[in-house]
Amino acid sequence: MNPHIVAFLGKSILKYRGIKITFVPKERIKCMNSETVGWATDTEIRIATKLPLEDWLGVFVHETCHVDQSTQRKKWHSVREDAVGSMDTWLSGKQVNYVDDVIRKVVELEWDCEKRSLRKIIANKLPIDIEEYSQKANAYIIGYNWTYNCRKWCKFSYNSPDIWKAMPKKIVPLQTALYPPTKLTDMYYD
Repeated sequence: MNPHIVAFLGKSILKYRGIKITFVPKERIKCMNSETVGWATDTEIRIATKLPLEDWLGVFVHETCHVDQSTQRKKWHSVREDAVGSMDTWLSGKQVNYVDDVIRKVVELEWDCEKRSLRKIIANKLPIDIEEYSQKANAYIIGYNWTYNCRKWCKFSYNSPDIWKAMPKKIVPLQTALYPPTKLTDMYYD
C-alpha cells in the first residue's frame, strides 16, 4: 500500500482516537433515511470500502473534515448540522419552514468540508486526482440545487460521469455553489 495512505490512516486513527472509525466492506451504508458511502458524527466515522481505493479514501478524508469542522467551528457547524437533519425531515415528506435557508446551510457545510478535504489530500500527498476530486465535489455540492427543486436526494451527482466531468476542475466559489448557473444545473436529470 502507498506509504502516504498508511501514514495518513495512522495519523487519523491517533487524531480521532475518541471517535469510533468503522470501515464497512459494502458499496453503500445506511444513514438516517438514505444510503451513502460515508458519514460522520461527533462519535463515529463510518465508510463504505467496497469501492475503488481512491474513492473511499476521498470519502474518509471528507468525513474527517466534518469532524474537524465540529471541533474548530463548533457553533457554526452545529447550526449547519441541524440543517442536515431538517433537510432529511423535509425529504421524508414532512413540513419544514424556510427550506431554502436549510439547503443553503447544508451547501455551506459541504462546500467548507470539500475545501478542507482538498487541503488535507494535498498536505498528506494522498494518491487522489485533485482535479477529478474537485469535479466530483462540485457535482455533489451543486446537486443540492437539484435536491431542493425535486425534493429528492440527489444520489447520482458525483457518480454520473456526464455530470461530474462537466464540472470545473477547481472547487467553485461559495456563491457559485449557493447560486449555480444554469449551465451547471441543466445537466442534472430526474
